[in-house]
Amino acid sequence: MMVSNSPEVGIRNLYALLVGIDNYPQPIKSLKGCVNDITAIETYLKNQIAGEWKLREPRILTNEQATRQAIIDSFQNYLCQAGSNDIALFYYSGHGGQEKAPEEFWHLEPDRLDETLVCYDSRTPGNHDLADKELRYLLVQVAKKNPRVIVILDSCHSGSGTRNIPQGVRLAPEDTRDRALSSFIFAEDATFKNFLLTSSEVNKKKTGLDLPKGRHILLAACRDEQYAKEYQGDDGKTRGAFSYFFLKSLEQTNGSLSYLDLARNIEALVKGKFQDQVPQLEATNPEDLKESFLGGAIPERPFYFTLSYSTRPNEQGWEIDGGVLQGIPKPVSADETTLLAIFPVGSTSEQLRQVSNASQARVTQALTQKSKVEIIQGQEGLDKNKSYWAVVTSLPLAPLKVYIQENLAEETGIILAKKALEEANSGQKSLYVKQVKNLTDADFNLLVRNGQYWITQDERPVVAPISQPPGYSKDAAKVAIQALEAIARWRNILNLKSPQSSEIKTKDVEMKINIIGYEGKDGEIKLDRESDKSLTTSSELRLEYKYEDGEWKKPVIQVKLLNHSNHKLYANVIDLAEDYSVAVPFFDERSSVVLLAQTAEGAGIVAGFDDISLSIPDEFLEQGITEYKDIFKLIVSKTDFNASLLEQEGLKPPMRGTRGAESESSLDRLMDRVYSRNAVRAGRKYDDWIAKEMAVTIVKPQDAEQLQPGKGAKLLNGLIEVQPHPSLQAQVTLTTISQTTRDIGNLIAPPILWDEQGVIESFQFTTSRGSNLGLSAVELFAVNDVNLVTKNTPLTLLVNQALESGEYLLPVSYDGEFFLPLGAGVKKGKQIEIKLERLPQPTTSSRSLDGSIKIFFKKLRSQKLGNSYEYPILAAAKVREQDNKIEVIYNKDSKEVKNLVASAQKIVLYIHGIIGDTASIVGSVQQAKLEVNGQLHPLQEFYDLILTFDYENLSTTIEENARSLKQRLEAVGLGANHGKELHIVAHSMGGLVSRWFIEQEGGNQIVQHLVMLGTPNAGSPWPAVQDMAFALLGWGLNQIPEMVWPAKVVADLAAKSLKFVEANDNALDQMQPDSEFFQAIANNPDPKVPYTIIAGDRSLPTLQSQDRLKRLMAKLFTPAINKVVDGLVFGGEPNDIAVYLASIKSVSGDRTPSPKVLPNVACDHLTYFSTKAGLKALADALHP
Repeated sequence: MMVSNSPEVGIRNLYALLVGIDNYPQPIKSLKGCVNDITAIETYLKNQIAGEWKLREPRILTNEQATRQAIIDSFQNYLCQAGSNDIALFYYSGHGGQEKAPEEFWHLEPDRLDETLVCYDSRTPGNHDLADKELRYLLVQVAKKNPRVIVILDSCHSGSGTRNIPQGVRLAPEDTRDRALSSFIFAEDATFKNFLLTSSEVNKKKTGLDLPKGRHILLAACRDEQYAKEYQGDDGKTRGAFSYFFLKSLEQTNGSLSYLDLARNIEALVKGKFQDQVPQLEATNPEDLKESFLGGAIPERPFYFTLSYSTRPNEQGWEIDGGVLQGIPKPVSADETTLLAIFPVGSTSEQLRQVSNASQARVTQALTQKSKVEIIQGQEGLDKNKSYWAVVTSLPLAPLKVYIQENLAEETGIILAKKALEEANSGQKSLYVKQVKNLTDADFNLLVRNGQYWITQDERPVVAPISQPPGYSKDAAKVAIQALEAIARWRNILNLKSPQSSEIKTKDVEMKINIIGYEGKDGEIKLDRESDKSLTTSSELRLEYKYEDGEWKKPVIQVKLLNHSNHKLYANVIDLAEDYSVAVPFFDERSSVVLLAQTAEGAGIVAGFDDISLSIPDEFLEQGITEYKDIFKLIVSKTDFNASLLEQEGLKPPMRGTRGAESESSLDRLMDRVYSRNAVRAGRKYDDWIAKEMAVTIVKPQDAEQLQPGKGAKLLNGLIEVQPHPSLQAQVTLTTISQTTRDIGNLIAPPILWDEQGVIESFQFTTSRGSNLGLSAVELFAVNDVNLVTKNTPLTLLVNQALESGEYLLPVSYDGEFFLPLGAGVKKGKQIEIKLERLPQPTTSSRSLDGSIKIFFKKLRSQKLGNSYEYPILAAAKVREQDNKIEVIYNKDSKEVKNLVASAQKIVLYIHGIIGDTASIVGSVQQAKLEVNGQLHPLQEFYDLILTFDYENLSTTIEENARSLKQRLEAVGLGANHGKELHIVAHSMGGLVSRWFIEQEGGNQIVQHLVMLGTPNAGSPWPAVQDMAFALLGWGLNQIPEMVWPAKVVADLAAKSLKFVEANDNALDQMQPDSEFFQAIANNPDPKVPYTIIAGDRSLPTLQSQDRLKRLMAKLFTPAINKVVDGLVFGGEPNDIAVYLASIKSVSGDRTPSPKVLPNVACDHLTYFSTKAGLKALADALHP
């Protein structure tokens, strides 16, 4: 069609800004399907927009064209042209992300992060992502002339709190750079800026994005805690899953489709592929959701295609004027393809439905807007010089693609499974399931392991393991393949597509789901006060059990069908349950119900049973599954059909008896093929029908158990035991992320504790299954007094799961202002013991007027270089920087290290402090730079070898570690007078270990230079080290002003503080200023070794945040600990937040040479090795 950019009188215009980015500069992972998404939507718009609508030349930005400024310019100079009768469409396909929010926005963003779209050049120096507040500002500008504004985003923003972003997921890592308010595009717009700065609303963004309140419609790929994934389409091209099924839904409907129906169709189709991606639809005016997509800019096409004979060179043959864009799917095989009935031009609607005497054709190739066809019956009656009308009579059903991983250890089970697949159809290959060679091509994975068959999707099991007890057999393999066939049938029903040639419009029949009441255990239904309330006004339907009269009651619904057309229709609603069962339960007629045409009084209405209760099966509830998703599929036809043909039990193929006479209905034959896959023959009659679907999630929260003083509680059949507490009274239960985020948005855990492989991961009490994300949070209601839980009177939970050595649980909760560490979970035999030492104030809860306390858990791993018996470890380290990340490779083999020492002349040795390990500090040897002849060189270029010393400090004294250091050095050839040059870089306590080694153990004959960073040479002000670690952890979790701590540093803090708790060490008494150690070291003789002291002086709070920090500390600690904090934070004596500078510099000056004290450095105790100031000081110290 023609496109133009010049507005014309009387023409309604569609302006489309289409942005797709696959190839991002490093280190952001590239994607594969974003440009394909944009190409597909552009093609669709250009070929479908017609009538009074005109598509203005779309503004298309892909890859390097899609810079931040180009996107901004396209909003302001292109989309802003849209007037009051026009549509402005913004379609984005690429990475979403998050970035640090300016302090001015913290009142809007409790997690201190803005959600963003990642432009091509976003992460390059001097540029930033397009923040949601900037997108909001741009959309406000577009809306000034009052066009209809539509935003479609195939990306994800908050994710599920992880840094382990899988390939093909549209989420970029968090941008950790500071960003000033002045860098936002609205910085000079005082009105808009002041609106944001004075807003008191914290938005619980379902999609992650904060968009304008002005009239607009937003379609987004997923909820804020989910991933937007990529998917390989039928054509083999990679696409965004959301974008692919978005266009599929449009292509499968003839003409207009409402936004609400569109969103429901997409959700149901995506759910069939990905269990944990739920597309979102938002509109500021709910009535807008009933409008047709793009306001009717896509006209209805005739319900037939035109068949003609092409004489073009190399293209001779019959073809129709409909292809993929018009809903003609590509053939699955020669037999599994689209079938057509051929009629003379001008045939009446009734004549077009009588197919018994019509010529028949099948599609051999589906192209974009046309399809090649082969005449298979009645070719002699067709004239190549004439055109005909072709009506679709059958659509192909694709087989389920399954991947079976080869494994020699499980060869017997694999052979049996493959044989069962080859013989599933009376000795022939399965008609429903097809094995594929590549996992990426598969719909499901059949895992064969430990004597069982596991059917998985996205690494999650979707059914119980097959074969109990474990053991491979012919029967077990047969059951596994039958289960896959049941899944295939379920998906085929879900994917039944409306023929685009249908005369029935999607808006002709409306399906309403009304909640009637709630059913108790006695079967009595109690009517709801809002009885007959329609639940179908949103795209995501959630039906929750209701706790009443001491029990959970099941929701009772009634399905109503409304015929808004002038024709009598037939319909039924099919329930596709999560256990892969298929039922037709809603109406008395299990075949089809009659919908009378609308009259002057209104639509023809048929109401279903009024006592249908929706529930989660007991076997699911027993596994801790609290969410269960059904899909209701509405099928509407102009003739009677039999919906019961589709019924099957959950994962058990139905025993189908002998059929009666074959149905004359094409729709019945299609339903029968879902089961039989019989060869298709044309019947006497063609049915005109459509289908649409919606997903319904049934939610039954776990029962809450009562805690009474002195009386504990058991959760999930004893999986968790809440130990008796002397005075606490509360109700306690387990819940899921999806249920809690409905109350608190995405405030699950602070971003600095997002999952990071090998270091941090989210902990679940039960594993994910299907669409259920597993129980992962403890929720407390009706707490009599949160102050009753203290360090001395903790609330203890015993969990029947095991932790590995070096693993710990950190319980975290958000109290409306802060993320609070609540205690610790440690290994106790084969259980986990979680001690909660504090409780926050309750926050909003949909289950309690008084709110509830929601506690999430992070599993932390204390990374070690080796086993505990190997410590202390002296290792050689190779440090390299790639994609802005530091990688450290250790060599612990003492013989190899000795050889490396022998060939080196200049050596630097790193020793860590009381918190962390050398892995968190040794990267500075690459990041600290020295300028030589105008060029910057990393420190490691000035050394021949890098060594590290990792030691245990909970049960080992400083003196013992110093003697071990000497022994390890001597073992690799670094004894007294070794003739080489050895420099030590020591952090915190590592400096004390080094000093004792040098000053008391003869290390002054081994070491030529000691550099100490933040070493408490006169002791620590903290009464116990775990108090210091916990205080710093609290600050780190809440990103206290002016502090930028690396995630690994905070993870080390958490792991170390939990390790202290496990050791029950009150501890490291040697760190007290009046300890015997400090009395002794103050009187040590002059070692005559050069010392350089680096002391950080970073004023923790800005003036305006002092009250906030005081509130945080009051929630974390007792007055005694807060006295220490007050001195460090608010007192006048300089410190690095852990140690006073006077202590750091407390080394006698009466030495030769005198210790060199560098000027105070602008960093704190945890950032000596990560800030520019700390790295510069280190470089200056080693090479002045």
